[in-house]
Amino acid sequence: MTDPRTAPASIADAHLRRALHAIDTATAGLSPEGWNAAPAGRWHSAHIIEHLGKTYASTAYILDKCVVDGAPKGRTPSWRQRAIAYGVVRIGYFPTGIKAPAMTIPEGLPGLEALLYARQALLALDGAATQCEARFGSDAWVANHPILGGFTVPQWRQFHWRHTRHHAKQIVALRRRLESGV
Repeated sequence: MTDPRTAPASIADAHLRRALHAIDTATAGLSPEGWNAAPAGRWHSAHIIEHLGKTYASTAYILDKCVVDGAPKGRTPSWRQRAIAYGVVRIGYFPTGIKAPAMTIPEGLPGLEALLYARQALLALDGAATQCEARFGSDAWVANHPILGGFTVPQWRQFHWRHTRHHAKQIVALRRRLESGV
């Protein structure tokens, strides 16, 4: 398979463009060994990229569903959810030890296939977010995050950038570990 990063990706939103850049940069030049190297019981780089692709795809799906059904699906978040979401979305703090939702658990795609999937899902997310925002505006609670409650389209975009950056740092750490032989 050819490297998916060679295909141009036209993403309108700045947050999602940064997410694409982060995954492309973190995975640039990964060898087959690099894609699959991780401590026992931990996700390796291909798993992480597949997980990101699944998160992009699931958000794109629900945003598309909002447009097709003609109504947002989100509910107003509680004050507690808003406070936690502020820390995650605006500040970029990701607490450790939070289990990924079942629909985002990787199934084992090989590295370049996972990357192609993630890039395609990110493009779909960009399109779905653009349509959803055009239909409902930027203040509507369009869809619920499984933990953080209702998000607006701008919050979803920023969440995916922060989430991608969080995981891109993990890939870089895995690469350093591999290079140092630890």
